[in-house]
Amino acid sequence: MKYSRTEKRKANLKQKSSTKRHRKPRVCVINLGCPKNQVDAEAILGALKHRGYMSVHDPENADILIVNTCAFIRPAEEEALQVLVEAAVLKRRKRVKLLIAISCLVSKYGEKKIRAAIPEVDYAFPPGKLDCLVEAVEKAAPIQRLVKPGFLEEENARVLLSSPGTAYLKIAEGCSRKCAFCLIPALRGPLHSRPIDAIVAEAKALAAGGVRELILIAQDITSYGNDLEGRFGLTDLLDRLVEVPSVHWIRLMYVYPDGISEGLVQRLAGQSKLCKYLDMPLQHASRKILRRMGRAGDGDKFLELIAHLRQQVPGIALRTTLITGFPGEGRTEYQELVSFIQQARFDRLGVFPYWREKGTLAAKMSGQISSPTRKRRQRELMDIQVGISRQRLASYVGSKMECLVEEPSGQKHIIARTFRDAPEVDGGIIVTGRARPGEIIRVRVTGSTDHDLTGVML
Repeated sequence: MKYSRTEKRKANLKQKSSTKRHRKPRVCVINLGCPKNQVDAEAILGALKHRGYMSVHDPENADILIVNTCAFIRPAEEEALQVLVEAAVLKRRKRVKLLIAISCLVSKYGEKKIRAAIPEVDYAFPPGKLDCLVEAVEKAAPIQRLVKPGFLEEENARVLLSSPGTAYLKIAEGCSRKCAFCLIPALRGPLHSRPIDAIVAEAKALAAGGVRELILIAQDITSYGNDLEGRFGLTDLLDRLVEVPSVHWIRLMYVYPDGISEGLVQRLAGQSKLCKYLDMPLQHASRKILRRMGRAGDGDKFLELIAHLRQQVPGIALRTTLITGFPGEGRTEYQELVSFIQQARFDRLGVFPYWREKGTLAAKMSGQISSPTRKRRQRELMDIQVGISRQRLASYVGSKMECLVEEPSGQKHIIARTFRDAPEVDGGIIVTGRARPGEIIRVRVTGSTDHDLTGVML
């Protein structure tokens, strides 16, 4: 049976119209903030993908746009608001049909204030409301259910946003510490540790999907298990995780110094799967400032701990974050911090100027430091660290190291990370050779810069 050209055109238009009506709704998640937020974004994408929704990277191609916000400090809050304003423009232009805000900004201001400030926002949920978010999406853009009931409780419901071979593993939510500068307990509640069996099950699922490096995260991983019956702790969890097949590296982030037990040190020294790497957010070195912050320790005790770690775990890479310009930080306290950095010689170090956050104890303290002074001190401390980093990196030239490939860099080079490098916050190594992202390779280090290494694949 033959059709005229007009009939064929009508049939094609009808088919395209039908395809458009039955096209899967497209979801874009804009993730802001820390790796802990990233895990939440991955869970959102996973839950929606397994319900039949399609994930896209470009907000302009999305039917459903979800902004996973951060409000830890003022710049993060301002960034979140700016992204929501830009998303609202897409909503007004009919590019986006459903706009949702989720996480810390909503905790800080509440749904009513968020929607009053940006009326284009259809829903606003605080952290931990994945079930409510999914319900809202399904209500606004119904789709045939493709998964069994109870899927949200499954531990492998994530679409990874990290580079191939790497995944963050969140072991707890919230924080029960009372640091004077921090809003996290108010935004995310007290410490809530996940059961060990649930964490191990997720680790196995991630490893089965090709993950070679697990990065343990929480607000403070050394507090893990303090709220669980039976008093399971971080070392108990590590003893289970090192048994997970196919995992090559386990990296520890957000390790508080007063939670570092001798058992943890022994495991770092003796267990090959544990990266000889610790991220310890010390925040300051002056005893006076640390007490005002609500923190324990001081520069001398930290130096003793650092010496002990380097003695017991030869070659360990140490990273810290510091805050300068905290209320009461005079010249004496600032010089204590300068001296501490020069003596500690961290492999990696980040310095942040203090931000006066409404709702924190520190916001009401006397002795507030001017913004120019805070920023100047930050620059000075980072300049000191650049010299230290340059020297420490140069000491690795000529050595052979294992690396995890992140991405190609041209036809003859790849970008990788050594055990010394956490993703995004640390440097890396540019390697001459070819390998697939997510692959573990052996490299001979041939050169160094202020923050990175160069090498040749063996």
